[in-house]
Amino acid sequence: MMNKWRNKRSIPWLFLQILWLISPLAEAGKLAIVIDDIGYRAKEDSAIYALPKEVSVAIIPVAPYATARANKAFEQQRDVLIHLPMEPQTRQSIEAGALLVGMNETQIATLIKNAQMQVPNAIGLNNHMGSKATTDKQTMQYLMKSLSQQNLAFLDSKTAGNSVAYKTAKEYGIKALERHIFLDDSDEFNDVQRQFSNAIHYARKHGVAVMIGHPRKNSVEVLENGIANLPADIQLVSLHELWNGDESEPVKPFIMLFDIEPALTSKAPYQVVPLLRGVPKD
Repeated sequence: MMNKWRNKRSIPWLFLQILWLISPLAEAGKLAIVIDDIGYRAKEDSAIYALPKEVSVAIIPVAPYATARANKAFEQQRDVLIHLPMEPQTRQSIEAGALLVGMNETQIATLIKNAQMQVPNAIGLNNHMGSKATTDKQTMQYLMKSLSQQNLAFLDSKTAGNSVAYKTAKEYGIKALERHIFLDDSDEFNDVQRQFSNAIHYARKHGVAVMIGHPRKNSVEVLENGIANLPADIQLVSLHELWNGDESEPVKPFIMLFDIEPALTSKAPYQVVPLLRGVPKD
């Protein structure tokens, strides 16, 4: 009789133990990683494409290997974004095929269709630079109307703190997300590692973290090690999983938020760094 009583008592305790074991998985923070500026260099791009397929790639339409990289990502079942150049606040060179403030609705619609031809199989679009364009309501309305017609989602890279892009996308019924963390605004290894840790912390605290990085040596090394050793309560996810799951945006503030276009490097004299915020320099 005593043994039967003990067995009955042990059933709830066993159930609680099982719940304790699986609860970290049920409440796992979601980490989505997007790598911008794909399509320029074979070595760096190959390293990114060797990462798990959950890591999304954003391809500049005029990049020399844009179409080839988009096709490769599609073969891997990896999410592809059009990384569309947009007008910044500061005067600096910008790639051909950029979205500029003052373009009319027809011009922007044509721009998006051309970008889709150069970056096939794209499921969405994010901005390359664009601190001026993403703060202009009319420009964003034209853009979002076009994205809606082409059934493209939107990720605001958030290069401007007063961007209206995400809000406008939502107004047009577009699946939209905002960037929360930049992995490699600084190219120093310790800084990149710190930003990856910040992304983990953000995902754990808010439930979702969207991080943007670039195909560079230190970034690749940090991503390889970080992804291979993700904590049990952090889940690496594709962007489409967030969009299709209609994930709500985490509570602000952002860890990094730019009011103007960020410098090419984070420290004076702000020199150009290959593959850091723009077209690689030879």
